[in-house]
Amino acid sequence: MPFPHNSKNVSTEGPKKPVLPKERYVLSIFDAKETTSKKGDPMIELDVKVIEHAVYQDHDLKHWVVFIPAGKKGDWVNVHFRKCIGVPHGGEDIVDASQWVGKKFEADVDIDTKPYTNKKGEVKTDPRNAIVRVYPYKDIFPEVEASTANEKDSEIPF
Repeated sequence: MPFPHNSKNVSTEGPKKPVLPKERYVLSIFDAKETTSKKGDPMIELDVKVIEHAVYQDHDLKHWVVFIPAGKKGDWVNVHFRKCIGVPHGGEDIVDASQWVGKKFEADVDIDTKPYTNKKGEVKTDPRNAIVRVYPYKDIFPEVEASTANEKDSEIPF
């Protein structure tokens, strides 16, 4: 049955999520899409969530990994990122974004206040988070911890 409703002053954008404070977070990739950057380079668009945090657990962020051709400024960034999440990164690699889902990494997250243009072409000035540096997750390479323990055991004199 039809009914009246006044929606004149209702925003269609929904509530804004809070901006994370500047610090290091443990993140997990929950979606990864292969796409192309504005300059035409291959790119993976990531949806990541904060894990292992008492206050910001499950807060989601966007991150983009661009595959810049060798020899151009920033060409090392995607290799470093892939190394941090434990996927092939050393040479003639096949990049499969679906293999990135579920991978964990640590990241320094900052607050970006520069104006930007969204997908609708609108210039926005609201602060947003940006991942500025990534690190391997502490448990990503358990074989390193195991080999270190074995080396220490071999040093015991009995």
